[in-house]
Amino acid sequence: MHERTPHDERVEACRDRGAHLQHADGRRAILYCRVTTGWIRRGGHLWWRHWSTPHHWLEGFWLVDEKLTSDFLSLGDDLTSILDDFDRGVIVFKGEEWRVQWMDDDASRVFRDKHEFEVT
Repeated sequence: MHERTPHDERVEACRDRGAHLQHADGRRAILYCRVTTGWIRRGGHLWWRHWSTPHHWLEGFWLVDEKLTSDFLSLGDDLTSILDDFDRGVIVFKGEEWRVQWMDDDASRVFRDKHEFEVT
C-alpha cells in the first residue's frame, strides 16, 4: 500500500498552473507547471511490494510567442530551489532571472485548454 502523499501548499500552488514571465530586459514568456506525484518500488514481489515515500516532481513548459521552446523536470533539491524562487516571485531559468506573475485558476484553465495540456 502506498503512503499518503504529504500535502505541500507550495507544490499545490503551482500544480496545473500558468504564469506570465518577464525578464529585466523586457522579454516575455509563459511558464506552465504540471506537478506529478510518484513512488519508487523498493522491493517485494506481486502482492507484497514495498514502496518509497511519495515524492513530487514538477514539469515546466516554457513558451515564447505561444510556442513551446523548452521544458524541464525538477525534483528533490532542484524542486525545493524552484519553490523558494517562486516564493520570491521569480524563476531562474538557464541562468537568467525572470519575474513570475501567476495566472488565476480560470486563466490557467483557458491556457491549458488552448495548448492542450493534460491535467494531472
